[in-house]
Amino acid sequence: MNNRQKLKFALICFLSPLFLSVVGAETPPDYYSPENIRKFADFLYEQGDYLRAVGEYQRYLFHRPQESEEIHYRIAVCYRFGGKSAQAIQDFEALLRTYPEGQYTSQIYYQIGATYFLMDQYEQSARYLSDVLPRITDRRQHAEAEQLIGLSYLRQKRWLEAGEVFRGLQGSEIMQIREKAAVYSAYAEGGEKLPTRSPFLAGALSTLVPGAGRFYTGRFADALNTLFTVGFTGWQAYDGFRRDGLSSAKGWTLGTLSGIFYVGNIYGSVISARVYNRDITDEFLATLFIELPY
Repeated sequence: MNNRQKLKFALICFLSPLFLSVVGAETPPDYYSPENIRKFADFLYEQGDYLRAVGEYQRYLFHRPQESEEIHYRIAVCYRFGGKSAQAIQDFEALLRTYPEGQYTSQIYYQIGATYFLMDQYEQSARYLSDVLPRITDRRQHAEAEQLIGLSYLRQKRWLEAGEVFRGLQGSEIMQIREKAAVYSAYAEGGEKLPTRSPFLAGALSTLVPGAGRFYTGRFADALNTLFTVGFTGWQAYDGFRRDGLSSAKGWTLGTLSGIFYVGNIYGSVISARVYNRDITDEFLATLFIELPY
């Protein structure tokens, strides 16, 4: 091999790796490969873009149908966090029918109960979780489901039942559950001690003295207004009958109005007591911070 051939050979050896690296750099990644579709779906999920993530998970499922249980579970969770509660429950229930003993069974039971809770269907949430609790085999998920039952009772203002649930959970082997149970148990005890008003007593007081029931519920201006209205119309009716006898138009007209105001005063006092109780409990529960587990 002469010098020219040696130089040519050396040049080829030097340039070949450079050429291959350039060619490799120019080769675009396969964005439509199943692996990249899954990565993009997970990225959207982590960013909170749940409904777009659903579409990507469905695309991934087309390529990897063997992962059907896991991906369908992810899709249902995306619907839950994406505000599509009815669709989430539908998908979770479909998963239970397809995989009754699957790896996500315990989580699915909890997720359905949590979705009802987030829909403000507290009675339905507590009833559902109470029914499926024996079937939740995962210990942590079981404890979280019990906790959610207690929270549903709290939201329904069923203080005694909530307190019973949380007192039981204070012996849980899971530290986070124990800590939260202590806090929620205190709320249940506080709910029992709220200063409520009796609708019956409010109505009875207003029967005796118009406006007294509203005074009892703290509506002082309404109480004075009711007392004046019923008293004034009643006195004017009396004055009409006193002057003109039973044929008095003024007496009958104002007497009828006074009677209507009097009955309305009793009914309004009963409603006032119920509103008072509702507002007290709503204000109390507004201070309750609830963070549901994933």
